[in-house]
Amino acid sequence: MKSPLKPIILRGKDTTGNGWYGASRGYRKHEGVDFVGVPGQEVYACESGRVRIGNVYQNSTKMKLVEIKNSKHKVKQMYVKPIVNSGDIVKQGDVIGILQDVAKYHGTTNMKPHCHVSVWKYGLLTDPEPLIIPCSCLNPF
Repeated sequence: MKSPLKPIILRGKDTTGNGWYGASRGYRKHEGVDFVGVPGQEVYACESGRVRIGNVYQNSTKMKLVEIKNSKHKVKQMYVKPIVNSGDIVKQGDVIGILQDVAKYHGTTNMKPHCHVSVWKYGLLTDPEPLIIPCSCLNPF
């Protein structure tokens, strides 16, 4: 899988939380990995497949997600203002949108702007980091 952003920088921990897979979110666990970026920068498709556009939060239509699904993976890339449409077919590495400012949305300067990536492999939620980092380091854009 390709990285959603260039360069590849993991969010890790900031004062608002942890961006790694499985980090505590109170009663639940973080279901993905956060990649640090700059609001307005291009976001790339981690995987090839059919697009579905959605909202990150049920109570708001401002923060968007791009879901890409194929026979092996479903990838949700969050905090992305899409330039693709639901039903489109994209290839791994295609520009799918621009990074939104999640920190501004939450009214904080302490959160690093990031693209959240969740991956399901054959229907099972899995840690995206080992799937993305090695591929991107070996096969840069």
